Amino acid sequence: MKAVLIFFSGLLLMQTAVAGGDPANGKKLFAASQCLSCHGTEVFTRADRKVGDLNALESQVRRCDANLPTNWFDDEILDVVAYLNDTYYKFGAATTNAAPAPNAGTQ
Repeated sequence: MKAVLIFFSGLLLMQTAVAGGDPANGKKLFAASQCLSCHGTEVFTRADRKVGDLNALESQVRRCDANLPTNWFDDEILDVVAYLNDTYYKFGAATTNAAPAPNAGTQ
């Protein structure tokens, strides 16, 4: 996982690259989790799926992690995101967890 620390307006932000996740480890974590106790794999492939990009996929994995007893670390969440993306979603690489840029030139 590639991480960049950014100091922005008194806040320390961590920016991670989903492309750095380990899909093989994500597959193991996913298989050992209770993810499929709430839904089947059809949720990843249905035509009206709610996840439309890597940011949304990471957000959804984080929501599921918060509601299940998985207690994954950030790198494990990114591994699961990488696995789900490689296996089902096929989104391009994108950077996530980044704070929105302030409006340039405004005060």
